[in-house]
Amino acid sequence: MKKVFLSLVFGALTLASCSRDDNNEVTPNVTDNSKEATVDASASGTWKYFSFEKGTEVTVTDPKNDLTWDIAFQRYYIKTNSGVSGNGNGGVFKTDSKELSALKQAPTTGYTADDKKETVQLGYPPVDTELSYNSIISGGMKSVNGYVAYDPALAAQGKSPYTVNKWVYVVKTAKGEYVKLQIVDYLDAKNKGGHPKFKYVLSSDGKF
Repeated sequence: MKKVFLSLVFGALTLASCSRDDNNEVTPNVTDNSKEATVDASASGTWKYFSFEKGTEVTVTDPKNDLTWDIAFQRYYIKTNSGVSGNGNGGVFKTDSKELSALKQAPTTGYTADDKKETVQLGYPPVDTELSYNSIISGGMKSVNGYVAYDPALAAQGKSPYTVNKWVYVVKTAKGEYVKLQIVDYLDAKNKGGHPKFKYVLSSDGKF
């Protein structure tokens, strides 16, 4: 395991800008047949687990063996029920598209199961915390392929340090079904980070 120091500024920064809507309920989108949900994943060291089948957060006490969850969020980290994070059939495929409706068929191969397990320092004062996550979709410092990038230079300019990359991903559920997913926001109504808002479409056969 390697030790990674996470900037406290990343977890605590609040910016002043226009008001935002923070909807914690799953709502349908008539334009592309997707559903929308927002998860409060702002607490360092706490995972929020989500079931695409149920369309809601679920309570999980044994994430490695529990198959009721498909994806989980903690700040800019994301894990799926696969690999080092769970015994499910999950995984992630990153597309080159930023248009959710354009994806009509999920790929059959090329998925990456959760592959990262590290000890990181979270909170204040920093506490060593073991963390597993998926390297394809998780965000981070100036991330290009992850769902959100953090750049402290933007904050120094009075801008939001968070950039949501809006890539479309295909996520496999714990049962091996397919979800096309696009994370479209990261801030809550008070402009605090750690509140991913996402659109998704669930398919049992990979056709959307």
